Amino acid sequence: MFKLNRKNGVSYYTITSFEETGLVKHGFSTREGGVSDGCYSSMNFRFHCDDTRENVLKNFEIMADTLGMDYNKLVLSKQVHEDVIHTVTEDDFGNGIVRENKFESVDALITDKKGIPMVTLFADCVPLFFLDKKLGVAALAHSGWKGTVKRIGQKTIEKMKRDYGSRAEDILTAIGPSIQECHFEVGDEVAEIFIKEFGEDTAVKYGEKYHVNMQKAIEKQFIESGILKENIDNCGICTYCNSDLLFSHRKTNGKRGNLGAFIELI
Repeated sequence: MFKLNRKNGVSYYTITSFEETGLVKHGFSTREGGVSDGCYSSMNFRFHCDDTRENVLKNFEIMADTLGMDYNKLVLSKQVHEDVIHTVTEDDFGNGIVRENKFESVDALITDKKGIPMVTLFADCVPLFFLDKKLGVAALAHSGWKGTVKRIGQKTIEKMKRDYGSRAEDILTAIGPSIQECHFEVGDEVAEIFIKEFGEDTAVKYGEKYHVNMQKAIEKQFIESGILKENIDNCGICTYCNSDLLFSHRKTNGKRGNLGAFIELI
């Protein structure tokens, strides 16, 4: 279950099953609690937009402090809708925050090292959280429709198995706030890809237009990888429907900030 928390004016979600392990600090941000204004109001983590870099960095600092993470050690991904997974070490401390982002293409981050806070960014795409509750391995993935088709979530699970010896039955997964089937209208060509890859129930016609259910496609990938159904937490929260609390690219025609998924082994 995803739980909405409020602390010192900052609102963020946590995942109950992850909290219960005592292995991680984590959270998924909302729009509330930052210093940005206008269409970026207020907890914006989006660089390279009309918001100032100073505002964005201050927002990262606020969120890190709220979650009990070291702002100077935050490790940012470099999301380009591909399926590259980066193994994070202490050498990556501050990447994209206090020093230039050195990654060229990284849509997922993974580590078994304690004390490394990892961050991925969203504004409709699907945030994926992973935690091996036995071996202490954590990961985040950014899964837009292209990443979903490329099975980045499934590939993250397989990397946990291959590189760390994780067993599927020990991995907790969570699917965070993202655009849901109700508002994710796509062209026929995208719908056909989802139907071919994941089945007819992942692309449904609303009148004359197809709508894709990325979350269902991701759940199917997780099951294929051996994840237990009870270890898949699909929050069902739509960014488009809740654009007062969450940034949505489609709802605002791109005039929006970014939300952040944060996780750190402790």
